Amino acid sequence: MLTLYGTVLALRGLKAGPPHLDAPFALYPVSILKPLKGAENGIRENIQTFFELDYPHFELLFSVSDAKDAARVLVEALMARYPHVRARLIVGGIDAGPNPKVNNLIRTYDLARYDLVLISDSNVRVGRDYLKQLVGHLENGVGIITAVVAGRDAETLGGRLESTYLNTFYARWMYIAAKLGNPCVVGKSMLFSRSIAARFGGIRALACYLAEDYMAGVAMKAIGQKVVIQSHPAHQYIGSYDVSEFWNRHLRWGRIRKAQAPLAFLIEPVFGSVISGILGAYACFTTWHIPPGTFALFHFGIWSFCDLTLMRALDGSLRSWMPGAWFVRELLSLPLWLHTALGNKVLWRGQRLAIHRGGLLKTP
Repeated sequence: MLTLYGTVLALRGLKAGPPHLDAPFALYPVSILKPLKGAENGIRENIQTFFELDYPHFELLFSVSDAKDAARVLVEALMARYPHVRARLIVGGIDAGPNPKVNNLIRTYDLARYDLVLISDSNVRVGRDYLKQLVGHLENGVGIITAVVAGRDAETLGGRLESTYLNTFYARWMYIAAKLGNPCVVGKSMLFSRSIAARFGGIRALACYLAEDYMAGVAMKAIGQKVVIQSHPAHQYIGSYDVSEFWNRHLRWGRIRKAQAPLAFLIEPVFGSVISGILGAYACFTTWHIPPGTFALFHFGIWSFCDLTLMRALDGSLRSWMPGAWFVRELLSLPLWLHTALGNKVLWRGQRLAIHRGGLLKTP
């Protein structure tokens, strides 16, 4: 029932439009902060879409922590290609805590020309109207606007598993969590006012957490501001992705969830199709003598239909690899959860970090 409910919530949310697209403040100037590390697959095309945004007043602020970072050359080439776009590249971070992304962001955050800032990761690829759609959700009392992440253009098994997770489990539960009054913020797309964020210490206050995006949402709610999920998803370009990258990424995300909400993490396997299917088959057989095979056909049929419907909505079409990737993902979900449960260390941006209760970071 939760799967059906979450699917309906997600589809409705994705069909809704910005409530204030034509409001005067929908054209507020925006500083877009892009923290970069390395020349990952598709990064040039991802960044280029931000130079081509259809919006009257914005600036692009890129940051790399190392002058030798390969992303620096790409950004400089794009800045030369689009001289009419106000853009700047900042080299060198500030050590405010163990979170390398926050350290990479601080200088651009402080140098931003405008009060309204959008933090966007390097693997996000947007349409020309993305900023208009995003700012169109602003209204009084809204502290931060985030987005569901849609995995696009997966080319390998690891990438297809990644896309399957993003376009089903994470999309559905973002909408369910928001409906329950606990919306989650994702760093792919975070729009907020620096003057409001200053009330909890701004970006520097998040440097001690791995999930700085989630904690930004927690901080906004603590000062009485709302977290809103925009109607258009943030498109994450996936491309070539090996299985180990997929595994390590979701191991990190899982250990973040375990540190932030250990009780919810403990029962997480029940919200997957395999464990819930086993429990459901047992319950229906002992109660109503329904054969396990009959229940399994019904159970996995409905579950896969919900997931494939969401995958089609977020990816743009139903692709031939999706049923197979979904099946493999379901088989891997329990081993991945067990691996996540057995430790608290993660590898992120070249650093090995330990996540402690509440999401606090420490270097092992």
